Formats: sequence, C-alpha cells, structure tokens
Amino acid sequence: MIRGAIEVAQRNRVAGWIHSSVDTVRDKLILAFVGPRCVGSGKVDRFRKDLLEAKLGDGYCGFDFPIRLNDDEKVGAVVVKLQSSDAALIQPDTRLSGPNDEE
Repeated sequence: MIRGAIEVAQRNRVAGWIHSSVDTVRDKLILAFVGPRCVGSGKVDRFRKDLLEAKLGDGYCGFDFPIRLNDDEKVGAVVVKLQSSDAALIQPDTRLSGPNDEE
C-alpha cells in the first residue's frame, strides 16, 4: 500500500512525503502533474524524523522539489505520482472532477 501527503503546494514548489509498505521509495523519482502535464519532478530523498518515529521505513520518505505552473494553472490542481505507479497523492482540499462535471 502507498500512503503519503502533499504538505506544501506553491506555484514554484511541492513538498510532502510518500511511503510504500511493499517496497522502498527512497531515491525513487516522483512527478508532479496538473492534468496530463508534468510540471516538475524530484526524488524521494528527504529524511523525516517524524516518519521514522511513525515506523515508515527508514524515514527517507520526504520530497521537496521545484515545479513550474502556467499562468492559467491552479496550485490546487497539482497531484503527485511515484514514477511507474498508478497511485496519486492529492491535496487535502482538492475535489476531483471529470469532463462532464459542472464548475
């Protein structure tokens, strides 16, 4: 199972944590998207004492990397995915919608 959270989302940066109970995520590539467009990437390489104390692997579950949004893209639309995974992290107040949903 993959767990995690986006804790910071700004127009130029995204940060948080991700953990897999099946395999290590340390040093794996993580990608940020707005819709289908990749807006940045980084590695899961930040040590977090709080995550180590919560027994989430070796504590190296954190990420923090730059992103670049277009003027018309909203920070709230940023989602994060571990490369080669279908799991996505969304922001706490994000409402997912499809093409037929009303705004």
